[in-house]
Amino acid sequence: MSEIEFENDYIDEMGKNVLNPCNLTKSIRNNQQDQITNIKKGNIWQEIVDEYNKDRQELNDYLTKRDSLNGQVTIAQLPLIKDLNESLFPFLCEALIAMLEKVSDEHSYFRQKSTFQGLDFISEYMYNSNPKHPERKAQWTYIFDMEWAEEHLRKFPRPHYPFSLVWSQEFAALKIQSFIRGYWVRRREDVQEVRNFWRDYKLSKETEIDSNENV
Repeated sequence: MSEIEFENDYIDEMGKNVLNPCNLTKSIRNNQQDQITNIKKGNIWQEIVDEYNKDRQELNDYLTKRDSLNGQVTIAQLPLIKDLNESLFPFLCEALIAMLEKVSDEHSYFRQKSTFQGLDFISEYMYNSNPKHPERKAQWTYIFDMEWAEEHLRKFPRPHYPFSLVWSQEFAALKIQSFIRGYWVRRREDVQEVRNFWRDYKLSKETEIDSNENV
């Protein structure tokens, strides 16, 4: 059979499969079955079986070792967990309660944004209330005055807060009132006359100084 005849027969066979969906489906199934058979005969299937047997054996060994122990050790009895539950977590809960009280005093939960930082407060509280350093509680240190905090901020500076977050409502009210009072005074005619006089006088003096320097 020549190459041309082989190509024609192949095209005819493919055309039959396309025109007849049943033949095409059978061909796909046969190919899939052949692939599965080849996989089972090859090393891939054996590798999967060996990996499963290995994992199963490790699990059986662990269960056997656990059952052979006289007493079971719970997570709470582990030394690290026990130390955390007895020393760190009660101290941390105390700091969290103090933080919530501070939030209530600052009324921070009424605003979407606030200058109050919970992590900063907890760090400051735990540093100054450390039971191993009772002298710190007598001389409370602001967190941004601590050496390690200053060093960290020098490497990673924080952005400046706008006045709307830094100022309290009382201080902001004083600022607004003082600005309005100053505006009402500055807009008076007699005050405007004095301001214009001193502005012109200053301008004339600057012009005179410039002319003397040029001479």
